[in-house]
Amino acid sequence: MTAGSGAATVATTELLAELKRFDRIGLSRVASHAAACCHMVRHGVFARLTQYADMGARLAAVPELFRWGPVQWPAYWCHLADHDGLAGDCGVHADVAAALLEREGIPHARGRAALLTGPLAPAHWRVSWNEAQANVAWIGRSVVHHEVIRVGDRWWDPSDARWFAGAGGCLAGARVVAVREDDGPWQFEPGASTLPPTPLPAPTSTLSPDTSPTLSPDTSSPDTSPTLSPDTSPMPSSTPSSTPHVLS
Repeated sequence: MTAGSGAATVATTELLAELKRFDRIGLSRVASHAAACCHMVRHGVFARLTQYADMGARLAAVPELFRWGPVQWPAYWCHLADHDGLAGDCGVHADVAAALLEREGIPHARGRAALLTGPLAPAHWRVSWNEAQANVAWIGRSVVHHEVIRVGDRWWDPSDARWFAGAGGCLAGARVVAVREDDGPWQFEPGASTLPPTPLPAPTSTLSPDTSPTLSPDTSSPDTSPTLSPDTSPMPSSTPSSTPHVLS
C-alpha cells in the first residue's frame, strides 16, 4: 500500500483504543540462557555486525542478518537460529540495533510506532503468526505495533533500515500515524485532530535481562571509523534489501 491509497484513515476512537492496548506491550529484549547455546549465537551476531566500517552500515545490516518472521516470546538467542540462518521480528531488530548504539555510547531511546497498513495485511500477518504459535497482540484491526528507535531528532526503523520523519512518515508502504518513545506521550502526524491519550507506565518486561558479557569486536579487522553523530549522521552506507522487511 502507498500513502493515500486503500484505508487512508482510521477512526479516532479506534486508534486511541489500539494505542492504549499497544501501551501494554512490553518492548522486546532477547534473553540469554547464560550457556554455550546462547553465547555462540550472540557472539556470532555481534562479531559479524561490528566488522562493518561505520554505524550506519551496521544498523542497515541488522535486518539483512535476521530474516523477518514470527518469533515466540520470551525469546532467547539460541531460539533465533535455525538451519536457514537467523530469524527475527521488529522486536529482535530493535533490540540488536539498540545494543549496537549502546556499545558505541550513542544516546538513543527505544520507541514504538502505530502503522496504518493496507486492509489485507493485518489478516495475513495474523495467519502467519498463528501458524508459528507466536503472539499476535501487535496486530490491530487497522494499525499494527512496530518497534523503532529514536536517535537525536530522528527516528530509525530497525526492520526497514531507514530513517523516517516520525508521525506522518511512511515505512515500506505503511503510514506512521503515531509514534512515541517508550516513556513519552504519543506523537501524531501534523494536523491530526486526534488528541494523545495519557501514556501508561512502561510495562515491566517478562523476559530475563541478557546478562551475558559485552562482546568485543572482531580484532582481526578493528573498526577505526568515527562515532556516528545522532544529529548529523549520514544515511546508512549499506543499502538494505529491496524487499520490505516489515511487510513480508
